[in-house]
Amino acid sequence: MTHSSEILIDIRKIVRSINLESKRIEKDFGISIPQLLCMNYIKSCEGYQTTHKELTIYLHLNSSTVTGIINRLEKKGFIARLPKKDDKRVTNIALTSF
Repeated sequence: MTHSSEILIDIRKIVRSINLESKRIEKDFGISIPQLLCMNYIKSCEGYQTTHKELTIYLHLNSSTVTGIINRLEKKGFIARLPKKDDKRVTNIALTSF
């Protein structure tokens, strides 16, 4: 077996492990890994809130993907969108007390 084949097999094993763990987390907690990462990031932020832009940078995802994650978390009651006090054009994403 070539070295590149071994690397590809190892990558496949890693991807499979991630998929299995993702399914377990979703079954046990009702959220996906990106949703969990999103909430963990917000938890680490001052005042337990951040902006959409900061989330896209942290998660390395495009804006529309992050919007979907935020929508699903908001629907489940885990986060809320709050208008920024001094700039109504900006919306903060905040953890709720769920």
